[in-house]
Amino acid sequence: MRIFFFFALSIIFAKSIFSQDTECQGAVLRILNKTTNEKIFYTVPLSQTIELDNASVVVHRCIKVEYEGIKDDIALLMHRVDLNEGKDNIFFGWIFNSSQYINSPNNPLYDIKLQECLIEDPIFLKNKGSI
Repeated sequence: MRIFFFFALSIIFAKSIFSQDTECQGAVLRILNKTTNEKIFYTVPLSQTIELDNASVVVHRCIKVEYEGIKDDIALLMHRVDLNEGKDNIFFGWIFNSSQYINSPNNPLYDIKLQECLIEDPIFLKNKGSI
């Protein structure tokens, strides 16, 4: 019994040693306008608001994760859509770079995706350009 317990604990500690999490200071978001097909990339620091025509987006946390050699970026995002009826549709959750359509905010005009997490702090909101 003691051997099994020791073996189980060593597996748990080994997994935590080999997984790498890096807290980041900002994020790059790709925002696609569904009506014009214009892609815009925003470099945004944590907790700064991006104002869109019908919505606002705030990245609260961004983490670079590596587990068993697989790298991914994960962001905690709040997305608020202003609806015509005076009600707000609020998304508050984690979005993933590798699996972008598992959990993503729903917006009738924009498609919002995480491109990457930035380790360095972007000083101010920067529009990287359109494609």
